[in-house]
Amino acid sequence: MNYFLFLNHPKGEEVYKVSKKAEEIARKYFSQENMLETKVKIDGKEYDAIVDWEVFSKDSNFDCFNCNNDCCADSPSKLKTQTKKLLIDSKDEFNEITKNMDIAYELGYEEEELLEEIEKEEEREIIESIEEETEMCFYGYKREDRATLCGIHSLCFNKNMDYKEVCHYKPLVCLLWPLEILSEDDNSKLYITLPDDFTNSFTIENYYEIPCINKEYSQSMIFRKRNIKGFSEEDYKPFIEQYKETLINTLGDEFYQSVKNKLEKNNYL
Repeated sequence: MNYFLFLNHPKGEEVYKVSKKAEEIARKYFSQENMLETKVKIDGKEYDAIVDWEVFSKDSNFDCFNCNNDCCADSPSKLKTQTKKLLIDSKDEFNEITKNMDIAYELGYEEEELLEEIEKEEEREIIESIEEETEMCFYGYKREDRATLCGIHSLCFNKNMDYKEVCHYKPLVCLLWPLEILSEDDNSKLYITLPDDFTNSFTIENYYEIPCINKEYSQSMIFRKRNIKGFSEEDYKPFIEQYKETLINTLGDEFYQSVKNKLEKNNYL
């Protein structure tokens, strides 16, 4: 099995390959009777999917503008062709947001070298150097209030794009985070869930200790010490509602409707 959303990770198989132990746990988990079989359409290609539908009722609140958690650790995906073109054509705007061109100059690299690396992504010497220096994703940045945001997302908004266009440019793994998708080696079937106390035994990271999908943690003093504002309890809504537009634009309307109908039929919504 593979971690489907990380198939384009620059580090390749060492990141996206599921360990034998995790695969064993995942297969047992998704073999339970109470799973939803449906279709997922990603970038124009249709997949069979087994969905852990109940977790889509999980209360969530993606209040990124009021969070100081460092979610963007590294570049988790090679970019789509259209995204590379957007960044290269908008290099000055991208630098204004992230300061990464300036950092590259400071490290001794030329503008042409960085732009070529963004375009080809064969060797990531400059990008990795910048990530090591800043301790965050090359495409991420911090606002004045220390909130970590996506430079690609912000660039799209600065250009007055609608959210559907954002989904066209932003990497799939970043759009769907923290949704977890596992796949057969030949991608013949996908397995979709959200992190919780149990699924952390086979998900790629321990995503559950984050406020977005763990309301109890968001109210803890440990979290509140660093994140005084935001994440109010009344702003939490079921994941299926919070991520409606993202799910439709990335996984397809059929997927969204089938999960929502299942939740409504079983009185989860």
